[in-house]
Amino acid sequence: MKRSIKLFGWGLAFLFLVVVPGLLRAQIEVGLKMDVDKRELEVGDSLTLTLDFKQVGTSNSAVVQEPSIPSSENFEIQGDFSSNRVEMIGNNVTAISTTTYRMVATKAGTVQLGPASLIYQDPSGQRREMQSNIVTVEVKEKTPFSLFGKKSEAAPTASGAAPAAVPSPDDLRGIKGLPPDSFSWWSFIFWLVVLVLIVGFIWRQFHKKPAKQTLAIPIGKADELQRAWKKLADEDLNPKEFALGLSNLVRECLQYRFGFEAVDLTTEEILKELSKVKVTDNEQSAVEKCLKTSDRVLYADGNLTGRETLRSVCAVLLPKNKKD
Repeated sequence: MKRSIKLFGWGLAFLFLVVVPGLLRAQIEVGLKMDVDKRELEVGDSLTLTLDFKQVGTSNSAVVQEPSIPSSENFEIQGDFSSNRVEMIGNNVTAISTTTYRMVATKAGTVQLGPASLIYQDPSGQRREMQSNIVTVEVKEKTPFSLFGKKSEAAPTASGAAPAAVPSPDDLRGIKGLPPDSFSWWSFIFWLVVLVLIVGFIWRQFHKKPAKQTLAIPIGKADELQRAWKKLADEDLNPKEFALGLSNLVRECLQYRFGFEAVDLTTEEILKELSKVKVTDNEQSAVEKCLKTSDRVLYADGNLTGRETLRSVCAVLLPKNKKD
């Protein structure tokens, strides 16, 4: 009897020391993070607030209610945008749902934004609420604009300076009045041209388009894309592994060939960027078919059919200097 009680006690100890911590770690598979692109701004300026909801591994947590942030008298929300993507962090597939808000400052002060809240359903079917961190932002009054700056104040008179001499009545008799100022058109035209040049320079500075950065293409990238395309022929890949590999390959091919950061963009953003570059109808159709099919498999648990067809369609996006 004592031996049975002792074994039962060791079993409870094993449960609390090994199994329970493991269960707690398994539950920490989701997270909500808030961030802003500016910590200081003036009234009238805008900032971008980003909310990232991450799911690590195969938690399959479903968002029941979109994330929301408390209203603030210092900011006005003028637009929002949502997107989804999948990343490999370590050996785990991580799904990230991102919501961005464009907010315009309306009142000066030190503002605490958040916490944002999100309601989701865990794998067991229970509804849970999650809150994000808090971000502090400093809003300052609008700085008035001036072309000429502040006027310099008159220098104070030294206390020890001698008083100015007062002229005698006889001295005043020889002083004549100043002639009236004559208007000079040449001076007026000169200062008008100077003012126009200053205004034109300021206008160009505010409307000048930033130079587009050219992405550096690593040596051997074309061969790397060819190898990634051939790996998609492996029949041992499960549907999500195939969809993730296909999605990443399409994005890297677009970044290699057209020079925009397709790896960090959503499907909708990529299709918008493609309208700015020269692509063929076949390439446009291949991008839409591959990315939308991959999104449906990765985010909506859709069925994957026609692997070889998708792989053949993707081939038109590969670098042209290599043969399949």
